[in-house]
Amino acid sequence: MKPIRRKDFLFLLFPKLRLLKFSFDSLKCIYHCYTKKKTKKEMRLPVKIAIGCTIGLVVIIVFGFIAFPKMIKGKVKSMINLNKGSEIRQMFVKVPFALDFKIYMFNVTNPMDVQKGALPVLKEVGPFCFEEWKEKVDLDDNDDEDVMFYNPKDTFYKTNGPGCLDGSQMITMAHPLILGMVNTVVRTKPGAISLISKAINSIYGNPDSIFMTASAMDILFDGVVIKCGVKDFAGKAVCSQLKEAPDLRHVDENDLAFSFIGPKNATPGKRFKVLRGVKESHDVGRILEYDNKKEMEVWPTKECNQYKGTDGTVFPPYLTKEEGLASYAPDLCRSLVAVYSGDTKYDGIPVRIYTATLGDMSKNADEKCYCPTPDTCLKKGMMDLFKCAGVPVYVSLPHFYESDESYVKGVVGLNPNKKDHGIQILFESTTGGPVKAAKRLQFNMPLEPNPKLPIFANLPNTVLPLFWVEEGVALNNTFTKPLKDLFKIMKIVKIAKWLIMLGCLGGLGAAGYLYFSKKGEANITPVHKVKPAENGVSTLGGEVNHAMSDNEIEKY
Repeated sequence: MKPIRRKDFLFLLFPKLRLLKFSFDSLKCIYHCYTKKKTKKEMRLPVKIAIGCTIGLVVIIVFGFIAFPKMIKGKVKSMINLNKGSEIRQMFVKVPFALDFKIYMFNVTNPMDVQKGALPVLKEVGPFCFEEWKEKVDLDDNDDEDVMFYNPKDTFYKTNGPGCLDGSQMITMAHPLILGMVNTVVRTKPGAISLISKAINSIYGNPDSIFMTASAMDILFDGVVIKCGVKDFAGKAVCSQLKEAPDLRHVDENDLAFSFIGPKNATPGKRFKVLRGVKESHDVGRILEYDNKKEMEVWPTKECNQYKGTDGTVFPPYLTKEEGLASYAPDLCRSLVAVYSGDTKYDGIPVRIYTATLGDMSKNADEKCYCPTPDTCLKKGMMDLFKCAGVPVYVSLPHFYESDESYVKGVVGLNPNKKDHGIQILFESTTGGPVKAAKRLQFNMPLEPNPKLPIFANLPNTVLPLFWVEEGVALNNTFTKPLKDLFKIMKIVKIAKWLIMLGCLGGLGAAGYLYFSKKGEANITPVHKVKPAENGVSTLGGEVNHAMSDNEIEKY
Protein backbone atom coordinates (compact mmCIF):
# COMPACT_ATOMS: atom_id res chain seq x y z
CA MET A 1 0.00 0.00 0.00
CA LYS A 2 1.38 3.43 -0.95
CA PRO A 3 2.12 5.47 2.21
CA ILE A 4 -0.04 8.55 2.81
CA ARG A 5 1.87 11.81 3.09
CA ARG A 6 1.26 13.63 6.35
CA LYS A 7 0.17 16.86 4.61
CA ASP A 8 -2.58 14.94 2.78
CA PHE A 9 -3.68 12.85 5.79
CA LEU A 10 -6.30 15.31 7.08
CA PHE A 11 -8.20 15.70 3.79
CA LEU A 12 -7.93 11.99 2.94
CA LEU A 13 -9.26 10.95 6.32
CA PHE A 14 -11.98 13.62 6.43
CA PRO A 15 -13.01 14.74 2.92
CA LYS A 16 -15.70 17.01 4.37
CA LEU A 17 -12.96 19.29 5.70
CA ARG A 18 -12.65 20.60 2.13
CA LEU A 19 -16.06 22.17 2.75
CA LEU A 20 -14.56 23.98 5.74
CA LYS A 21 -11.77 25.40 3.59
CA PHE A 22 -14.22 26.42 0.89
CA SER A 23 -16.43 28.16 3.45
CA PHE A 24 -13.48 30.13 4.84
CA ASP A 25 -12.48 31.19 1.32
CA SER A 26 -16.06 32.27 0.57
CA LEU A 27 -16.34 34.36 3.74
CA LYS A 28 -12.97 35.94 2.97
CA CYS A 29 -14.20 36.90 -0.49
CA ILE A 30 -17.45 38.36 0.91
CA TYR A 31 -15.50 40.34 3.48
CA HIS A 32 -13.12 41.84 0.87
CA CYS A 33 -15.98 42.71 -1.46
CA TYR A 34 -17.86 44.40 1.37
CA THR A 35 -14.87 46.39 2.61
CA LYS A 36 -14.10 47.47 -0.97
CA LYS A 37 -17.57 49.00 -1.27
CA LYS A 38 -17.08 50.78 2.01
CA THR A 39 -13.72 52.28 1.03
CA LYS A 40 -15.27 55.49 -0.20
CA LYS A 41 -17.06 55.91 3.10
CA GLU A 42 -13.79 55.31 4.95
CA MET A 43 -14.98 52.48 7.21
CA ARG A 44 -13.63 53.06 10.65
CA LEU A 45 -11.07 50.58 12.08
CA PRO A 46 -13.19 49.37 15.09
CA VAL A 47 -16.06 48.45 12.77
CA LYS A 48 -13.73 46.52 10.51
CA ILE A 49 -12.30 44.63 13.48
CA ALA A 50 -15.80 43.89 14.85
CA ILE A 51 -17.05 42.51 11.54
CA GLY A 52 -13.99 40.33 11.04
CA CYS A 53 -14.09 38.93 14.56
CA THR A 54 -17.84 38.27 14.38
CA ILE A 55 -17.41 36.33 11.15
CA GLY A 56 -14.52 34.37 12.66
CA LEU A 57 -16.51 33.64 15.82
CA VAL A 58 -19.49 32.32 13.88
CA VAL A 59 -17.29 30.18 11.65
CA ILE A 60 -15.33 28.62 14.54
CA ILE A 61 -18.51 27.87 16.50
CA VAL A 62 -20.24 26.27 13.51
CA PHE A 63 -17.29 24.31 12.19
CA GLY A 64 -14.99 23.88 15.19
CA PHE A 65 -17.57 23.01 17.84
CA ILE A 66 -20.36 21.46 15.76
CA ALA A 67 -19.36 20.33 12.26
CA PHE A 68 -15.85 18.96 12.91
CA PRO A 69 -16.80 16.70 15.87
CA LYS A 70 -19.72 15.36 13.84
CA MET A 71 -17.40 14.67 10.90
CA ILE A 72 -14.98 12.79 13.16
CA LYS A 73 -17.79 10.74 14.72
CA GLY A 74 -19.39 10.00 11.37
CA LYS A 75 -16.09 8.95 9.83
CA VAL A 76 -15.24 6.61 12.73
CA LYS A 77 -18.70 5.02 12.68
CA SER A 78 -18.47 4.46 8.92
CA MET A 79 -15.10 2.72 9.38
CA ILE A 80 -15.97 0.50 12.37
CA ASN A 81 -18.16 -2.20 10.85
CA LEU A 82 -17.82 -5.79 9.67
CA ASN A 83 -19.06 -5.26 6.13
CA LYS A 84 -17.29 -7.15 3.36
CA GLY A 85 -14.10 -5.42 2.32
CA SER A 86 -13.76 -3.19 5.39
CA GLU A 87 -10.38 -2.98 7.09
CA ILE A 88 -11.91 -3.76 10.49
CA ARG A 89 -13.49 -6.93 9.11
CA GLN A 90 -10.13 -8.11 7.81
CA MET A 91 -8.61 -7.69 11.27
CA PHE A 92 -11.67 -9.26 12.88
CA VAL A 93 -11.56 -12.33 10.62
CA LYS A 94 -7.82 -12.83 11.07
CA VAL A 95 -6.05 -10.90 13.79
CA PRO A 96 -2.83 -9.68 12.11
CA PHE A 97 -0.64 -10.34 15.13
CA ALA A 98 -0.20 -13.11 17.68
CA LEU A 99 -1.50 -12.78 21.21
CA ASP A 100 0.78 -13.70 24.08
CA PHE A 101 -0.54 -16.83 25.75
CA LYS A 102 1.14 -17.92 28.99
CA ILE A 103 0.33 -20.85 31.26
CA TYR A 104 1.40 -21.25 34.88
CA MET A 105 1.01 -24.66 36.56
CA PHE A 106 0.83 -25.61 40.23
CA ASN A 107 3.12 -28.40 41.39
CA VAL A 108 1.91 -30.18 44.55
CA THR A 109 5.04 -30.73 46.65
CA ASN A 110 3.41 -32.92 49.35
CA PRO A 111 1.02 -35.30 47.55
CA MET A 112 1.19 -38.13 50.10
CA ASP A 113 0.61 -35.73 52.98
CA VAL A 114 -2.49 -34.47 51.19
CA GLN A 115 -3.69 -38.07 50.98
CA LYS A 116 -3.60 -38.09 54.78
CA GLY A 117 -5.51 -34.82 55.15
CA ALA A 118 -2.79 -32.12 55.03
CA LEU A 119 -3.31 -28.90 53.09
CA PRO A 120 -1.71 -28.96 49.62
CA VAL A 121 1.60 -27.11 49.43
CA LEU A 122 1.90 -25.54 45.97
CA LYS A 123 4.78 -24.25 43.91
CA GLU A 124 3.97 -22.25 40.80
CA VAL A 125 5.89 -23.41 37.71
CA GLY A 126 5.99 -21.28 34.56
CA PRO A 127 5.41 -19.49 32.42
CA PHE A 128 5.05 -21.83 29.48
CA CYS A 129 4.79 -19.41 26.55
CA PHE A 130 2.84 -19.69 23.31
CA GLU A 131 1.78 -17.54 20.40
CA GLU A 132 -1.98 -17.55 19.94
CA TRP A 133 -3.27 -16.77 16.45
CA LYS A 134 -6.99 -16.00 16.22
CA GLU A 135 -9.09 -16.32 13.09
CA LYS A 136 -12.65 -16.95 11.94
CA VAL A 137 -13.46 -19.65 9.39
CA ASP A 138 -16.48 -20.72 7.32
CA LEU A 139 -17.69 -17.13 6.90
CA ASP A 140 -21.15 -16.30 5.66
CA ASP A 141 -23.18 -13.07 5.43
CA ASN A 142 -26.79 -11.99 5.32
CA ASP A 143 -26.94 -8.43 3.99
CA ASP A 144 -30.66 -8.00 4.69
CA GLU A 145 -30.21 -8.79 8.39
CA ASP A 146 -26.79 -7.09 8.52
CA VAL A 147 -25.26 -10.21 10.15
CA MET A 148 -22.33 -12.54 9.59
CA PHE A 149 -21.69 -16.15 10.63
CA TYR A 150 -18.35 -17.72 11.54
CA ASN A 151 -16.56 -20.40 13.56
CA PRO A 152 -13.66 -19.19 15.71
CA LYS A 153 -10.32 -21.00 15.53
CA ASP A 154 -7.34 -20.49 17.83
CA THR A 155 -3.92 -21.90 16.96
CA PHE A 156 -1.08 -22.13 19.48
CA TYR A 157 2.66 -22.26 18.78
CA LYS A 158 5.29 -22.86 21.46
CA THR A 159 7.75 -20.00 21.97
CA ASN A 160 10.88 -19.75 24.08
CA GLY A 161 11.17 -16.11 25.05
CA PRO A 162 13.02 -14.71 28.08
CA GLY A 163 11.87 -16.44 31.26
CA CYS A 164 9.80 -19.04 29.43
CA LEU A 165 10.17 -22.73 30.29
CA ASP A 166 10.55 -25.45 27.66
CA GLY A 167 7.75 -27.72 28.95
CA SER A 168 9.91 -30.64 30.01
CA GLN A 169 9.43 -29.84 33.70
CA MET A 170 7.70 -32.58 35.67
CA ILE A 171 4.49 -31.53 37.39
CA THR A 172 2.64 -33.33 40.16
CA MET A 173 -1.08 -32.57 40.31
CA ALA A 174 -4.36 -34.28 41.08
CA HIS A 175 -5.26 -36.50 38.14
CA PRO A 176 -8.03 -34.57 36.37
CA LEU A 177 -9.81 -37.69 35.09
CA ILE A 178 -9.76 -39.60 38.39
CA LEU A 179 -10.88 -36.54 40.37
CA GLY A 180 -13.35 -35.50 37.69
CA MET A 181 -14.99 -38.93 37.38
CA VAL A 182 -15.46 -39.33 41.12
CA ASN A 183 -16.82 -35.81 41.65
CA THR A 184 -19.21 -36.20 38.72
CA VAL A 185 -20.57 -39.55 39.92
CA VAL A 186 -20.97 -38.24 43.47
CA ARG A 187 -23.17 -35.44 42.11
CA THR A 188 -25.16 -37.34 39.51
CA LYS A 189 -25.18 -41.09 40.36
CA PRO A 190 -23.83 -41.66 43.89
CA GLY A 191 -24.95 -45.28 43.71
CA ALA A 192 -22.29 -45.97 41.05
CA ILE A 193 -19.36 -45.08 43.32
CA SER A 194 -18.33 -48.72 43.82
CA LEU A 195 -18.27 -49.26 40.02
CA ILE A 196 -16.06 -46.18 39.55
CA SER A 197 -13.74 -47.36 42.32
CA LYS A 198 -13.21 -50.70 40.54
CA ALA A 199 -12.72 -48.95 37.18
CA ILE A 200 -10.03 -46.65 38.63
CA ASN A 201 -8.18 -49.64 40.07
CA SER A 202 -8.40 -51.43 36.72
CA ILE A 203 -7.39 -48.54 34.43
CA TYR A 204 -4.75 -46.98 36.66
CA GLY A 205 -3.35 -50.12 38.27
CA ASN A 206 -4.54 -49.81 41.88
CA PRO A 207 -3.17 -46.29 42.51
CA ASP A 208 -2.21 -45.30 46.05
CA SER A 209 -3.12 -41.62 45.54
CA ILE A 210 -5.19 -39.35 43.35
CA PHE A 211 -2.03 -37.60 42.09
CA MET A 212 -0.09 -38.08 38.89
CA THR A 213 3.29 -36.81 37.67
CA ALA A 214 3.90 -35.93 34.02
CA SER A 215 5.70 -33.33 31.91
CA ALA A 216 4.07 -29.94 31.51
CA MET A 217 3.73 -30.31 27.72
CA ASP A 218 2.08 -33.71 28.07
CA ILE A 219 -0.47 -32.30 30.51
CA LEU A 220 -1.14 -29.19 28.42
CA PHE A 221 -0.91 -30.31 24.78
CA ASP A 222 0.60 -33.69 23.96
CA GLY A 223 -1.53 -35.81 26.25
CA VAL A 224 -1.26 -38.10 29.27
CA VAL A 225 -1.96 -41.69 28.22
CA ILE A 226 -4.97 -43.57 29.61
CA LYS A 227 -4.62 -47.34 29.36
CA CYS A 228 -8.02 -48.56 28.19
CA GLY A 229 -7.06 -52.04 27.03
CA VAL A 230 -8.66 -53.55 30.15
CA LYS A 231 -10.93 -56.62 30.21
CA ASP A 232 -12.97 -56.32 33.42
CA PHE A 233 -16.56 -55.10 33.29
CA ALA A 234 -16.09 -51.89 35.31
CA GLY A 235 -12.98 -50.83 33.39
CA LYS A 236 -14.50 -51.56 29.98
CA ALA A 237 -17.71 -49.74 30.91
CA VAL A 238 -15.86 -46.58 31.88
CA CYS A 239 -13.47 -46.77 28.92
CA SER A 240 -16.33 -47.12 26.47
CA GLN A 241 -17.68 -43.82 27.77
CA LEU A 242 -14.25 -42.17 27.62
CA LYS A 243 -13.77 -43.24 23.99
CA GLU A 244 -16.85 -41.25 23.03
CA ALA A 245 -15.59 -38.07 24.72
CA PRO A 246 -14.67 -35.47 22.06
CA ASP A 247 -11.79 -33.97 24.08
CA LEU A 248 -9.76 -37.18 24.36
CA ARG A 249 -7.27 -38.13 21.66
CA HIS A 250 -7.21 -41.73 20.41
CA VAL A 251 -3.59 -42.93 20.59
CA ASP A 252 -4.38 -46.36 19.20
CA GLU A 253 -7.18 -48.94 19.31
CA ASN A 254 -7.07 -49.19 23.08
CA ASP A 255 -5.32 -46.17 24.56
CA LEU A 256 -6.50 -42.59 24.87
CA ALA A 257 -4.67 -39.36 25.74
CA PHE A 258 -5.89 -36.49 27.88
CA SER A 259 -4.64 -32.86 27.77
CA PHE A 260 -6.03 -29.48 28.79
CA ILE A 261 -5.34 -27.34 25.70
CA GLY A 262 -4.56 -29.88 22.96
CA PRO A 263 -8.17 -30.57 21.86
CA LYS A 264 -8.77 -26.86 21.26
CA ASN A 265 -5.60 -26.23 19.28
CA ALA A 266 -6.42 -25.31 15.64
CA THR A 267 -9.91 -26.77 16.09
CA PRO A 268 -12.86 -24.62 14.94
CA GLY A 269 -15.30 -23.80 17.71
CA LYS A 270 -19.07 -23.61 17.59
CA ARG A 271 -20.79 -21.19 15.23
CA PHE A 272 -21.49 -17.54 16.01
CA LYS A 273 -24.05 -15.22 14.48
CA VAL A 274 -23.20 -11.55 15.08
CA LEU A 275 -24.33 -8.15 13.85
CA ARG A 276 -21.98 -6.42 11.41
CA GLY A 277 -22.78 -2.87 12.56
CA VAL A 278 -23.29 -1.43 9.06
CA LYS A 279 -26.80 -0.17 9.83
CA GLU A 280 -26.10 0.67 13.47
CA SER A 281 -22.48 1.06 14.57
CA HIS A 282 -23.37 0.52 18.23
CA ASP A 283 -24.30 -3.10 17.37
CA VAL A 284 -21.01 -4.08 15.73
CA GLY A 285 -19.99 -7.57 16.81
CA ARG A 286 -22.97 -8.08 19.12
CA ILE A 287 -23.80 -11.80 19.43
CA LEU A 288 -27.26 -12.89 18.32
CA GLU A 289 -26.78 -16.66 18.34
CA TYR A 290 -24.22 -19.22 19.45
CA ASP A 291 -24.31 -22.86 18.37
CA ASN A 292 -27.53 -22.04 16.47
CA LYS A 293 -29.27 -21.00 19.70
CA LYS A 294 -30.62 -17.55 20.48
CA GLU A 295 -29.96 -18.09 24.16
CA MET A 296 -28.30 -20.70 26.37
CA GLU A 297 -30.08 -23.58 28.05
CA VAL A 298 -27.62 -23.89 30.93
CA TRP A 299 -28.83 -21.66 33.74
CA PRO A 300 -32.20 -21.50 35.51
CA THR A 301 -33.08 -17.90 34.56
CA LYS A 302 -33.62 -16.23 31.19
CA GLU A 303 -31.45 -13.29 32.17
CA CYS A 304 -28.37 -15.44 32.79
CA ASN A 305 -28.96 -17.41 29.59
CA GLN A 306 -28.63 -14.28 27.42
CA TYR A 307 -25.64 -13.64 25.18
CA LYS A 308 -24.36 -10.21 26.17
CA GLY A 309 -21.78 -8.23 24.24
CA THR A 310 -19.32 -9.45 21.61
CA ASP A 311 -16.83 -12.30 21.41
CA GLY A 312 -14.15 -9.97 22.78
CA THR A 313 -12.43 -9.39 19.42
CA VAL A 314 -14.23 -6.15 18.56
CA PHE A 315 -16.27 -3.55 20.46
CA PRO A 316 -18.51 -0.68 19.30
CA PRO A 317 -17.08 2.86 19.09
CA TYR A 318 -18.16 5.64 21.46
CA LEU A 319 -19.18 3.34 24.32
CA THR A 320 -20.07 5.23 27.49
CA LYS A 321 -18.26 4.52 30.72
CA GLU A 322 -21.46 3.14 32.25
CA GLU A 323 -21.94 0.50 29.53
CA GLY A 324 -18.74 -1.37 30.33
CA LEU A 325 -17.17 -3.97 28.04
CA ALA A 326 -19.35 -7.07 27.76
CA SER A 327 -18.03 -10.22 26.10
CA TYR A 328 -19.30 -13.79 25.96
CA ALA A 329 -16.96 -16.62 27.01
CA PRO A 330 -18.13 -20.01 25.64
CA ASP A 331 -15.87 -21.92 28.05
CA LEU A 332 -17.70 -20.30 30.98
CA CYS A 333 -21.19 -20.32 29.44
CA ARG A 334 -21.63 -16.71 30.51
CA SER A 335 -20.81 -13.14 29.63
CA LEU A 336 -18.36 -11.12 31.68
CA VAL A 337 -18.64 -7.34 31.93
CA ALA A 338 -15.47 -5.33 32.53
CA VAL A 339 -16.28 -2.11 34.41
CA TYR A 340 -14.68 1.32 34.09
CA SER A 341 -12.15 2.05 36.82
CA GLY A 342 -10.15 5.09 35.65
CA ASP A 343 -8.23 6.83 32.89
CA THR A 344 -4.62 6.64 31.76
CA LYS A 345 -2.49 6.91 28.62
CA TYR A 346 -0.95 4.24 26.43
CA ASP A 347 1.80 5.27 24.01
CA GLY A 348 0.49 8.83 24.27
CA ILE A 349 -3.12 7.82 23.54
CA PRO A 350 -5.79 8.64 26.17
CA VAL A 351 -7.48 5.38 27.19
CA ARG A 352 -9.86 4.03 29.82
CA ILE A 353 -9.02 1.32 32.33
CA TYR A 354 -11.52 -1.54 32.66
CA THR A 355 -11.34 -4.39 35.16
CA ALA A 356 -13.40 -7.57 35.63
CA THR A 357 -14.06 -10.22 38.28
CA LEU A 358 -16.27 -13.28 38.59
CA GLY A 359 -18.53 -11.53 41.08
CA ASP A 360 -20.11 -13.02 44.20
CA MET A 361 -23.00 -15.40 43.58
CA SER A 362 -23.46 -15.86 47.33
CA LYS A 363 -24.50 -12.21 47.78
CA ASN A 364 -25.32 -10.70 44.39
CA ALA A 365 -28.95 -11.44 43.46
CA ASP A 366 -28.19 -11.09 39.72
CA GLU A 367 -25.62 -13.89 39.96
CA LYS A 368 -27.63 -16.40 42.02
CA CYS A 369 -28.39 -18.24 38.80
CA TYR A 370 -24.77 -19.44 38.68
CA CYS A 371 -25.06 -21.28 42.00
CA PRO A 372 -24.63 -25.09 41.75
CA THR A 373 -28.06 -25.48 43.38
CA PRO A 374 -30.61 -22.92 44.60
CA ASP A 375 -29.52 -23.67 48.17
CA THR A 376 -25.75 -23.95 47.71
CA CYS A 377 -23.62 -21.12 46.33
CA LEU A 378 -19.88 -20.80 46.06
CA LYS A 379 -18.24 -17.90 47.82
CA LYS A 380 -16.94 -14.68 46.27
CA GLY A 381 -14.75 -15.02 43.20
CA MET A 382 -15.48 -18.67 42.41
CA MET A 383 -17.67 -20.26 39.73
CA ASP A 384 -18.61 -23.92 39.21
CA LEU A 385 -18.63 -25.00 35.54
CA PHE A 386 -20.37 -28.33 36.11
CA LYS A 387 -23.59 -27.21 34.37
CA CYS A 388 -21.55 -25.73 31.53
CA ALA A 389 -18.79 -28.33 30.97
CA GLY A 390 -20.32 -31.41 32.58
CA VAL A 391 -17.32 -31.72 34.90
CA PRO A 392 -16.99 -30.09 38.33
CA VAL A 393 -14.26 -27.62 37.40
CA TYR A 394 -14.08 -24.35 39.33
CA VAL A 395 -12.80 -21.12 37.76
CA SER A 396 -11.40 -18.12 39.58
CA LEU A 397 -8.85 -15.40 39.06
CA PRO A 398 -5.23 -16.56 39.48
CA HIS A 399 -4.09 -17.29 43.04
CA PHE A 400 -7.73 -16.74 44.12
CA TYR A 401 -7.32 -12.99 43.63
CA GLU A 402 -10.57 -11.14 44.43
CA SER A 403 -11.91 -14.38 45.95
CA ASP A 404 -13.05 -15.23 49.45
CA GLU A 405 -10.13 -15.52 51.85
CA SER A 406 -11.07 -19.09 52.80
CA TYR A 407 -9.99 -20.31 49.35
CA VAL A 408 -6.53 -18.76 49.77
CA LYS A 409 -6.19 -20.32 53.22
CA GLY A 410 -7.26 -23.73 51.89
CA VAL A 411 -3.84 -24.24 50.29
CA VAL A 412 -0.27 -23.13 50.96
CA GLY A 413 1.88 -21.15 48.52
CA LEU A 414 -0.43 -18.59 46.89
CA ASN A 415 0.28 -14.85 46.74
CA PRO A 416 -2.65 -13.02 45.07
CA ASN A 417 -2.00 -9.48 43.84
CA LYS A 418 -3.62 -7.05 41.42
CA LYS A 419 -0.63 -6.52 39.12
CA ASP A 420 -0.02 -10.18 38.30
CA HIS A 421 -3.46 -11.73 38.74
CA GLY A 422 -6.16 -9.18 37.90
CA ILE A 423 -8.04 -8.74 34.62
CA GLN A 424 -7.28 -5.35 33.08
CA ILE A 425 -8.11 -3.82 29.70
CA LEU A 426 -6.86 -0.49 28.37
CA PHE A 427 -9.58 0.62 25.98
CA GLU A 428 -9.65 3.44 23.42
CA SER A 429 -13.30 4.48 23.42
CA THR A 430 -13.41 6.62 20.24
CA THR A 431 -12.63 3.73 17.88
CA GLY A 432 -13.71 0.98 20.28
CA GLY A 433 -10.40 -0.87 20.37
CA PRO A 434 -8.45 -2.47 23.22
CA VAL A 435 -4.81 -1.31 22.99
CA LYS A 436 -3.54 -3.46 25.85
CA ALA A 437 -5.21 -6.29 27.71
CA ALA A 438 -4.43 -9.07 30.16
CA LYS A 439 -7.21 -11.64 30.55
CA ARG A 440 -6.50 -14.21 33.24
CA LEU A 441 -8.36 -17.26 34.55
CA GLN A 442 -7.43 -20.07 36.91
CA PHE A 443 -8.84 -23.60 36.71
CA ASN A 444 -9.34 -25.55 39.92
CA MET A 445 -11.00 -28.75 41.14
CA PRO A 446 -12.68 -29.40 44.48
CA LEU A 447 -11.14 -31.91 46.86
CA GLU A 448 -13.71 -33.69 49.03
CA PRO A 449 -13.19 -36.72 51.30
CA ASN A 450 -15.24 -39.79 50.45
CA PRO A 451 -15.11 -42.83 52.76
CA LYS A 452 -16.36 -45.16 50.02
CA LEU A 453 -13.13 -44.79 48.03
CA PRO A 454 -9.87 -45.61 49.83
CA ILE A 455 -7.76 -42.99 47.99
CA PHE A 456 -10.41 -40.34 48.74
CA ALA A 457 -11.13 -41.28 52.34
CA ASN A 458 -8.82 -38.78 54.10
CA LEU A 459 -8.53 -35.93 51.61
CA PRO A 460 -8.90 -32.37 52.95
CA ASN A 461 -12.01 -30.41 52.01
CA THR A 462 -10.59 -27.62 49.86
CA VAL A 463 -10.33 -26.21 46.32
CA LEU A 464 -7.13 -27.28 44.57
CA PRO A 465 -5.63 -25.01 41.86
CA LEU A 466 -4.39 -26.82 38.74
CA PHE A 467 -3.14 -24.08 36.40
CA TRP A 468 -3.91 -20.56 35.22
CA VAL A 469 -3.65 -18.84 31.85
CA GLU A 470 -2.95 -15.31 30.69
CA GLU A 471 -4.03 -14.07 27.28
CA GLY A 472 -2.32 -10.77 26.61
CA VAL A 473 -1.94 -8.15 23.88
CA ALA A 474 -0.08 -4.85 23.70
CA LEU A 475 -0.31 -2.97 20.39
CA ASN A 476 2.98 -1.70 18.96
CA ASN A 477 3.58 1.55 17.05
CA THR A 478 2.42 0.03 13.75
CA PHE A 479 -1.12 -0.18 15.10
CA THR A 480 -1.09 2.80 17.47
CA LYS A 481 0.28 5.31 14.92
CA PRO A 482 -3.08 5.84 13.11
CA LEU A 483 -4.71 6.42 16.51
CA LYS A 484 -1.99 8.86 17.52
CA ASP A 485 -2.37 10.74 14.21
CA LEU A 486 -6.13 10.96 14.73
CA PHE A 487 -5.75 12.29 18.26
CA LYS A 488 -3.04 14.72 17.10
CA ILE A 489 -5.44 16.17 14.54
CA MET A 490 -8.20 16.40 17.11
CA LYS A 491 -5.85 18.08 19.57
CA ILE A 492 -4.64 20.61 17.01
CA VAL A 493 -8.21 21.45 16.03
CA LYS A 494 -9.24 21.69 19.69
CA ILE A 495 -6.40 24.08 20.54
CA ALA A 496 -6.87 26.09 17.35
CA LYS A 497 -10.61 26.56 17.82
CA TRP A 498 -10.19 27.84 21.36
CA LEU A 499 -7.34 30.16 20.37
CA ILE A 500 -9.35 31.53 17.46
CA MET A 501 -12.42 31.89 19.65
CA LEU A 502 -10.48 33.72 22.36
CA GLY A 503 -8.81 35.85 19.69
CA CYS A 504 -12.17 36.77 18.20
CA LEU A 505 -13.62 37.62 21.60
CA GLY A 506 -10.51 39.69 22.36
CA GLY A 507 -10.87 41.42 19.00
CA LEU A 508 -14.50 42.28 19.72
CA GLY A 509 -13.46 43.73 23.07
CA ALA A 510 -10.71 45.78 21.44
CA ALA A 511 -13.08 47.03 18.75
CA GLY A 512 -15.58 48.12 21.39
CA TYR A 513 -12.88 49.92 23.34
CA LEU A 514 -11.60 51.76 20.26
CA TYR A 515 -15.12 52.70 19.18
CA PHE A 516 -16.26 54.15 22.48
CA SER A 517 -12.92 55.82 23.26
CA LYS A 518 -13.15 57.84 20.03
CA LYS A 519 -16.86 58.60 20.31
CA GLY A 520 -17.51 62.37 20.37
CA GLU A 521 -14.20 63.29 18.81
CA ALA A 522 -14.37 65.52 15.67
CA ASN A 523 -12.01 65.31 12.74
CA ILE A 524 -10.94 68.90 11.96
CA THR A 525 -9.39 69.58 8.58
CA PRO A 526 -6.51 72.12 8.86
CA VAL A 527 -7.05 75.52 7.01
CA HIS A 528 -4.14 76.71 4.89
CA LYS A 529 -3.78 80.29 3.64
CA VAL A 530 -4.17 80.42 -0.10
CA LYS A 531 -2.12 82.99 -2.00
CA PRO A 532 -4.30 84.94 -4.49
CA ALA A 533 -3.42 84.76 -8.13
CA GLU A 534 -2.11 87.91 -9.81
CA ASN A 535 -5.05 88.44 -12.17
CA GLY A 536 -7.94 86.88 -10.34
CA VAL A 537 -9.15 84.60 -7.56
CA SER A 538 -7.66 81.19 -7.31
CA THR A 539 -10.29 78.52 -7.25
CA LEU A 540 -10.04 75.08 -5.77
CA GLY A 541 -8.76 73.95 -9.10
CA GLY A 542 -6.08 76.66 -9.11
CA GLU A 543 -7.58 78.63 -12.01
CA VAL A 544 -8.24 82.45 -12.15
CA ASN A 545 -11.71 83.97 -12.42
CA HIS A 546 -11.28 86.65 -15.07
CA ALA A 547 -14.87 87.85 -14.65
CA MET A 548 -13.88 90.01 -11.66
CA SER A 549 -11.32 92.79 -11.67
CA ASP A 550 -8.94 93.62 -8.87
CA ASN A 551 -11.00 96.66 -7.94
CA GLU A 552 -14.14 94.53 -7.64
CA ILE A 553 -12.38 92.20 -5.35
CA GLU A 554 -11.30 95.04 -3.11
CA LYS A 555 -14.96 95.98 -2.67
CA TYR A 556 -15.46 92.90 -0.71
